[in-house]
Amino acid sequence: MNVLERMKSFGKTRKGGVLAVLLAILATVVWVQVQAGAFTRFGHGEGIEPQLSVHPKTGVRFEASLSHPMIVQGSDGTVYLNLSVVTPRISRDIPRMPTDTIIVLDRSGSMAEDNKWAFATQAVHSLLDRLTPSDRVALITFDTSAHVQSRLIPASETNIRRFRNIVNSLHPGDSTNLGDALLRAEQMSASARVSERRRRVILLSDGHANVGIVHPGELAAMARRIADNGSVLSTVGMGLGFNETLMASLADHGMGSFSYLEHLELLGTILAQELDDSRNIYADGSEMRIVLPHGVELVDAAGYPFVLEGGTVVIRTGQLFQGSTKSFMATLRVANHVPAEYVLGDIDLSYRVDGRLYQQEVGSSELTIACVPPERKQEAVASIDKDLFRTAWIKNNLGSIMREVGDYVRSGDQEKAKELMDNYRDRLEEADKAVPGLKKDADRQLDELEARVDDAFQGPDQKVKQNRAAKSFLGASQELQREVNKNTN
Repeated sequence: MNVLERMKSFGKTRKGGVLAVLLAILATVVWVQVQAGAFTRFGHGEGIEPQLSVHPKTGVRFEASLSHPMIVQGSDGTVYLNLSVVTPRISRDIPRMPTDTIIVLDRSGSMAEDNKWAFATQAVHSLLDRLTPSDRVALITFDTSAHVQSRLIPASETNIRRFRNIVNSLHPGDSTNLGDALLRAEQMSASARVSERRRRVILLSDGHANVGIVHPGELAAMARRIADNGSVLSTVGMGLGFNETLMASLADHGMGSFSYLEHLELLGTILAQELDDSRNIYADGSEMRIVLPHGVELVDAAGYPFVLEGGTVVIRTGQLFQGSTKSFMATLRVANHVPAEYVLGDIDLSYRVDGRLYQQEVGSSELTIACVPPERKQEAVASIDKDLFRTAWIKNNLGSIMREVGDYVRSGDQEKAKELMDNYRDRLEEADKAVPGLKKDADRQLDELEARVDDAFQGPDQKVKQNRAAKSFLGASQELQREVNKNTN
């Protein structure tokens, strides 16, 4: 007689009938609670420990943690995944790897304005002063078309003298064929793939791509291929006339950095920092892969570009400096229609050290999000990692809003910008109920943002002020959303 038959037989007796009813009630209660998430490992508000991986050969520390393991059915379903990478400091006894630097210089007609050409060429000369004979340097210029002024040559005394003469012989031309310049840089970086060298492409431009390939997606694809060739593409926007959204996007897809200077006196310092960064890179080409279960989507990755390959999100996170920490928030949206449990899949980090590919992953079995019914709201609130949640709102979310506000300011739409900030305040008040004091911490920064927006639409030269504010907001948003602390060890 099997178990089911025994239960049926036992149920025919009076005592058995009562017990059968009790067992049925218990089974129903258990089923309901399981559906509500009460029997998950996070069902009692104890939170989730950060998941950690340390590579045995590279010493890279990779960590992932969730802002809260429970969301309430019917809420907006937003959960923050904090990701951080800590690299070790390189021993001083290890010889410095030589660098290949490809300078891509805009010489369109607008470079003749406001002394920009003089500042740009002076900065190039300053960069040449910092090269060693083991380094190599190349120059590509572009106006109506791009020209390779010098292929990659060793930075010997004789070669540097010739290079300076080439720079001094140039002058601003006509239009801005940025696409042709990136194509030449891509070809040059592909032909110079040597694992024993750091490779960097530095793009300096003051304008908008207006000749040749001008679509942002196509230009970003070129930047991505440059990075795939093992080079880092960094961009420097000069003055107020350039397209900051495009230049920042190119740097992100090229796994480099974006800089903006309205006044160009410090341009030489920016280029020097790019060279120093190339000498302090511990790993390059870093990329994260997150396997998301059905019902969970990635909304934003601190502005980093990402692509979806099936159920896997791929985020390009670029160069990793030695002895540094790089961290950012990934914003997830979790389905919240019915009680359920969602377990994140593998979270993998890959990067190259001296040309060799390494991979490591954090254990994701503990990174589980339960959607619970409204009556368990207090329990869900109690499960929140308050420090991480606070960082998400006063840095990540504010940075994201700042970037969007900048887009509206640039287009001259003050009403939309203010509507966006008002909506953010409303959401901030709701978040403050979960973590009291949050709104007070964020109010000052939000007040400053609103004052900057108001100022951009008052008085004379409003177009100039709006352009300046939009560029400033973009730079500030990246600083808020992406934390990069160098030399922390």
